Amino acid sequence: MTSSGSSGPHGPGTTRAALTSAERDWYFEGIRLFNQREFFDAHEVWENIWRKSEGTGRHYFQGLIQCAVALEHCRRGNARGALNLQRSSWKHFTFVPGEYLGLNVDEFLKAMEAALGQLLNGCSASDAKEISFDGVALPHLLLNADFVADAG
Repeated sequence: MTSSGSSGPHGPGTTRAALTSAERDWYFEGIRLFNQREFFDAHEVWENIWRKSEGTGRHYFQGLIQCAVALEHCRRGNARGALNLQRSSWKHFTFVPGEYLGLNVDEFLKAMEAALGQLLNGCSASDAKEISFDGVALPHLLLNADFVADAG
């Protein structure tokens, strides 16, 4: 995976990264799984790209992976794990422009923050209870149509 265009700090810039055909397939499959609330499986798929990534792409996929796992920790009742991964993912996204690989990163992070705020409301870091997703607007990964058309 190679990057082109402007990169970090997190801001209004756009960066396109060149994904191999396999990486593109894994990226889209991870998005599909994430949007179907299969957070653990999404993280597993994205790790195939992250392992080979450098620079901005590495931070981007690490951030996505940590967001997915934060939501999985919520599902499993691990508030501490969810909070720690939320903080860590935000650090990675500071190196990613406002739009990257077709995703409006700013909007996604706002949606993640709102969802985790609702999910973890009233939880302490030591809580170990199942956290219900009922009634919570979970974030969806929605890609820019131009990016999807160019990737095909």
